[in-house]
Amino acid sequence: MKILYVISDCNIGGAGVLLCNILRNIDRKRFHCCVALPYGSELRRRLLALRVPVRELEYPCDRFSAASVRELIGVIGSVSPHVVHANAALCARIAGKLCGKKVVHTRHCCFPVEQSGNPLVRAAERMGNRLLSDRVIATAQAAAVNLEQLGIPRSEIRVIVNGSEPVRPVEEGELNEWRRRLRLDAQDFCVGICARLEPCKGHETFLRAAVIAVGRMPHRRFRFLIVGEGSQRRKLEGMIRAMGLEDVVRLTGFVSDMAPIYRLLRVNVNCSCGTETSCLAISEGMSASLPTVASSYGGNRAMIGNDGAGICFPVGNATALAEALCRIASDPVLEQSMRQAAYRRYSSRFTARAMTRRLEKLYLSL
Repeated sequence: MKILYVISDCNIGGAGVLLCNILRNIDRKRFHCCVALPYGSELRRRLLALRVPVRELEYPCDRFSAASVRELIGVIGSVSPHVVHANAALCARIAGKLCGKKVVHTRHCCFPVEQSGNPLVRAAERMGNRLLSDRVIATAQAAAVNLEQLGIPRSEIRVIVNGSEPVRPVEEGELNEWRRRLRLDAQDFCVGICARLEPCKGHETFLRAAVIAVGRMPHRRFRFLIVGEGSQRRKLEGMIRAMGLEDVVRLTGFVSDMAPIYRLLRVNVNCSCGTETSCLAISEGMSASLPTVASSYGGNRAMIGNDGAGICFPVGNATALAEALCRIASDPVLEQSMRQAAYRRYSSRFTARAMTRRLEKLYLSL
C-alpha cells in the first residue's frame, strides 16, 4: 500500500517530529511511503536518513494556491499513492480528491472555533471540511470536538494520540558538557519549557512563575531553561532582563537532540494558552521519567491524567505554576513518585509504536 505524506513544515516542528516517529515505526513491508515537503525544508535531511523518498515542492501548500494544487496533482500522478495523508496542507487535500485518492488529514491543533463573520462563508468552509477528507485524525479528544464544530461528521473522525520515541540514555560526560555550555551545576534544580517561542506557548507565564518560585525558595538553586526558537525571542530576552532573571534563566535556542536537555531537567513544563492537543514534549519528557506541570489548555489535562504523573494549573496562572514547582522541589518523595508514574503513563499510552499501529489500521480500513 502506497502512502504519500504532504507536510508544509519548513523547519522541524511537532508535525515533522511526529512524521519521523511514524516513518521509523511503520511496517515498510506493507506500506511504501513518500513525503512531499517544501523545497529546502530542514526536515528533508531527517527523512533521507530514514531512507524515505522525498519530493520537494516549489509552491507553499498550507493555503489555497492553484499553482500548488497543480504541482501536487503532478506529484500524486508520479507516485500513484493509495492514500494522501495531509498535515496542514490544504492543497494536498484538494489535489488528492481531484485525483480520486483516499485522503487523510491530521488535526494537530485545538483552537476556539470562530463563530463570527459571514454565515455563507462559514457554511462553505464547513462543507469543504466535510468533502476534502475521507478520515480526519484528531490528536486529542479536544481536537475531535474542534473538528465536529468545524463540520466534520463524528463518524469520519478518529482520535489517535501522538506517540513519542523514548528519550535515549545520556552518559554523565555528555551531561557535564551541556552543564558547561549552559552554565549549570550538578546541584541545580532545572525546570524546562520545550516549545516554539510563539505567543500561544505561554512563555511569559513561565517567566512570571520563575520570579515567584525564586522568591519563595531563595536557597533552592532553580534554573529555568527555555528550549526552542521563534518570533518571541527578543521579547523574552527583554523580559528576562527586566525581571532580573539573567542568572537563573537560560535561552538554549533550537536543540536538535533533546535527550541531554530532558536528562538535565527535574520538571518539564508546558504553559500553552493555545493549540495544544497531545504535546510531544510532554510525552518525550514522560519517557525520561520527568514530572510534568502543564496548563489545563486543550489536551494537556488528558495527557497528565490522574495517576500522579504531573500537575495541571489554570491557563496563564503563574502563581499556581510556581506553587506546583515549589511543591515538587521541596518534596523528594513526591518527585520520585511522579517520575515513576510519568514513565508508566508513557509506556502504556504514548509510545510511537502504538500510535503507528493504530494509524496502519486506519489506512487499511480505507
